[in-house]
Amino acid sequence: MRTLQEYVSFAYKRSVISDGRIILLDEPMTTDTRDALRALKTADGQELLFLEDWQLAADLEGILNGIVEREQDMLFVFPGNGANYPRKLSRACRESTYASVYAKRFWQPGTDPIVMAGVILPDIFLITKVKTVVVVDDVISSGLTMQKVHQNNAWRFTQAKWVGASWVAQIPQMRAKSGVNGYKYVATACVVGRTNGGRVPINSISTLRQQREIAESYSRRHFRKPEEFVRLIHVDGE
Repeated sequence: MRTLQEYVSFAYKRSVISDGRIILLDEPMTTDTRDALRALKTADGQELLFLEDWQLAADLEGILNGIVEREQDMLFVFPGNGANYPRKLSRACRESTYASVYAKRFWQPGTDPIVMAGVILPDIFLITKVKTVVVVDDVISSGLTMQKVHQNNAWRFTQAKWVGASWVAQIPQMRAKSGVNGYKYVATACVVGRTNGGRVPINSISTLRQQREIAESYSRRHFRKPEEFVRLIHVDGE
């Protein structure tokens, strides 16, 4: 992929290039509901794609097992709510030393995203025994969440390098060779993007179900019958 050649420390298992929009199925959805959603007319006539969590989880597990074999004295870190989904499906994550950290991304269409991140292991001032911090998330969109977690915490991990892993990642926009500032390397199960190298709209079904305001904004921007989209995504979640 030509647009990724400069990111020599960014690795991926597979790629999806689309000018439509993608929904990450991190919660169950029946085939009938998927077919009904695909049948909805989109605002621009482009497709609606689904990415399955089981396939992404299998690919990410291979990535994480490789990290475990290569690195030493690791701490796995899970930022925000979205990271809980890959954590639950990963044996490598569950069997490693790990910590959760607050992370929240605020975004409105037409504006730049704002990211907030907390402190990892706040009861410890300096952490000297961790040599590798592995930040695991479901989706790397702009990379700002991972960057903010590093920015707020790197000085406390005096001996550690930082690496990132995810189910899905957009084609990187940052200039770092890993695609995310502050990270030695980043690996993802699936990289997604538009044919022109830009970012493709991607949302998880869990977010769309749990946050109605986001679902309504998303549906108004992407579908000709937004109310029908909102109804359908909740059919299997009730």
